[in-house]
Amino acid sequence: MLAALLVLGVLALPGQRAGTPAKGRVLVLGVDGGTWDVIVPMIEAGELPALAGLYRRGVHGILKTRPPVISPVVWTTMFTGKLPAEHGVLNWKTSHSTHRQVKAAWNIASDAGLRSHVYNVPGSWPPEQVNGRMVSGFPLSGSTIGGSTGEVYDLSLADPSDGNRIFKDNETAIRGAARGLEPGQWSDWFDVGALRKPALEGRMRVRKLAPDRIYATPFYRSDSGLVVTWPEELAEELRAELGQAYIAEGPGWSRHAEPDTPAFLAEHLAQVSRLQSGAAEFSIADDWQLFIYVHTLVDRVSHPYWAYMRPDDYEGMDAEKARRYSEAVPDAYRETDRQLGRLLAEIDDDVYVVVVSDHGFKSSRNRSLLIGTHDFDGIYLVAGPGIEPGDGPETNIEDVAPTLLYLLGLPGAADMVGKVFAPVVDSLGGERLKVASYEDLQRPGNDQPVDKSTWEQLRSLGYVTGDPPSRANEAGQAR
Repeated sequence: MLAALLVLGVLALPGQRAGTPAKGRVLVLGVDGGTWDVIVPMIEAGELPALAGLYRRGVHGILKTRPPVISPVVWTTMFTGKLPAEHGVLNWKTSHSTHRQVKAAWNIASDAGLRSHVYNVPGSWPPEQVNGRMVSGFPLSGSTIGGSTGEVYDLSLADPSDGNRIFKDNETAIRGAARGLEPGQWSDWFDVGALRKPALEGRMRVRKLAPDRIYATPFYRSDSGLVVTWPEELAEELRAELGQAYIAEGPGWSRHAEPDTPAFLAEHLAQVSRLQSGAAEFSIADDWQLFIYVHTLVDRVSHPYWAYMRPDDYEGMDAEKARRYSEAVPDAYRETDRQLGRLLAEIDDDVYVVVVSDHGFKSSRNRSLLIGTHDFDGIYLVAGPGIEPGDGPETNIEDVAPTLLYLLGLPGAADMVGKVFAPVVDSLGGERLKVASYEDLQRPGNDQPVDKSTWEQLRSLGYVTGDPPSRANEAGQAR
């Protein structure tokens, strides 16, 4: 550790003395889209026991995000302590890890010899080499085949596929999985393939909607050509642990207004989230100093179901749908709390737990648009040894990375715009140092926009519209 800090050139800034804060282990739990507006009333009602326990023993407050409120941009700002113009992840077109031009907290921790596990952080694909394990988050290129939302089929028709290649290639498997299901039941996961591209393998499941109607999930790729883990062999370890291939990205929600969608979308999003948190559970008992896991279920459910929870904020609301799906968003919080609770059960009392969200949620200002939209007020919570519980002041997303470094016992960086959360410093004290910069070798970055496959995933998620951006190496076009 000392050698690493000497190479970086530790500077005692004005008013500071030599030394570093006490070293700790840090577990970061991201709740994508989490808002106190939902969490606090549920805690007061006796729900969300995992988050409630942290809330009562930690300091908590508003984590203010900055425009653009786009998940990969915001999470990158959080974990670098730098603003988009410097870190390079500016928008959906530049939302892969190769677009990031500076080090994230896991790179800094790895360089200092600290074992770091990173799971499901938006903007972390393709995976990076770390001193530990990484499982990339969205957006990914090529993680699904034939669309990212799944399809509804009428199996009473001789050819229900309507030209869909995935159904044609896997009709026997799909019909077989649906056979014997009652309406509302899901099949187990089953293997699928692409006849024209035999190297592609995948997994699907189906839900019976009516005697002759089913929903078939997207074709989620499971072949070795889709690399989402570091090291690569972690993918096979997760397959053995989970009993099936890891699913890196759930279904899109852009078709939320279709008649069948509310009945199955939230259920399937929860199914995928269980695989993702199961993967994180695989590593939680390992030896690590920094563990980061971003849980995305709340965000994915809040977009299409928020209006049913707040029907009075909208016009043209179907009262029956509002009654039937009013608990979809609270259920997403309940499921998230259960899954995070399993992770928390595996850690010791001396671990610092940091809970953050990239943004909150609110009702759309367009009262006829029945979706939830991003709010600038996210959440933060820090619990652990010596942290004084209670309400904390508002702070900013760029303050997360300096706070993590402080809790890990590493110096901050003078070229980070963020600062350590004030209530954490007030609770723990200690002498703080800063290095001039951790950017001893500037990352080259990538000036090419995301590819067509990634754009299709983002479009199915409802985040973008229109044609994919042009790339210099596609169709001979120059930028």
